[in-house]
Amino acid sequence: MLQRSRNSLTAEKKPHVCILEDDAAVRDSLRLMLERNGFSTRTFSSPNEFLMSREMDAYDCLIIDFGLPGMNGLELLELLRARTCWTPAILIAASADAQTEPRMRKAGASELLMKPIAPDLLLTAIRKAAGRGLGQSAPRT
Repeated sequence: MLQRSRNSLTAEKKPHVCILEDDAAVRDSLRLMLERNGFSTRTFSSPNEFLMSREMDAYDCLIIDFGLPGMNGLELLELLRARTCWTPAILIAASADAQTEPRMRKAGASELLMKPIAPDLLLTAIRKAAGRGLGQSAPRT
């Protein structure tokens, strides 16, 4: 049996993406779109739910909503980095101020995408964040 590490994907394994989004409709939409495009997903509605899972390093990429309850997505990403979790991350937001992007880059996020997000833009960002060519086919929406 082949084992899967975060840095090596086999033909038998789908890239594993974690979606942290408090809006159920957005969360489900992202999950469906990613699964239709060959990703496996796990979703969480809050930072606490994610942190309690103790699976911070189990993903090829994290998609983190900026406006999460309890702590915002950027604060969560900073906490993960302080805990030496370096899983590639993409922040998504409905709005952001001028200070968000530099702080996000310092925390190690690869992208800040504004909602609504075009499927092809998100797929490209995930591929870039994970540092792999995860397939270049057009997104299925």
